[in-house]
Amino acid sequence: WFAENLRTTDYVNGDAIPNIQNGSEWTSASYGAWVEYQNSASNGATYGKLYNWYAVDDERGLCPSGWHVPTDDQFTVLTDILGGTQYAGEAMKSSPTDSPAWDGTNTSGFSGLAGGYRNYVGDFHNGGDHGYFWSASAYGTGAWVRGLYGGSTEVGRGLNSRRYGFSVRCVRD
Repeated sequence: WFAENLRTTDYVNGDAIPNIQNGSEWTSASYGAWVEYQNSASNGATYGKLYNWYAVDDERGLCPSGWHVPTDDQFTVLTDILGGTQYAGEAMKSSPTDSPAWDGTNTSGFSGLAGGYRNYVGDFHNGGDHGYFWSASAYGTGAWVRGLYGGSTEVGRGLNSRRYGFSVRCVRD
């Protein structure tokens, strides 16, 4: 697994992924896009980019060659190895001695960060407190996401609109 959030602005084939800072444009996008939390380059440097699911699902590839966005099942394997969803979050979150720091132990080396998210209407939420990660697994009109939460040892799992902006981790093929 990557030990940091994806930061690419291009698909694997070299095509640019659009950066959509405007909230109303984000809302109407049905194509791949990225943004930095609160449109802040310093947040991008710390937490990586937030991508909508259309970027995750694009055939041009979001992760570098030899890597891919993990499926929901691959996240399940990871959390199971780390003691189940009730406890895996602590092992997946960066520790207070990591840079950037968070309130986990990072015993997994995942180095999860609290990059927040962008919702389907273009608003930003939970930066510095929660971290959310796309899976490559669609379900109905949404896709599966995993969440890490400040002050919690848990890993959440839920379906979200494909128009949300979440962090992406890549896993080796």
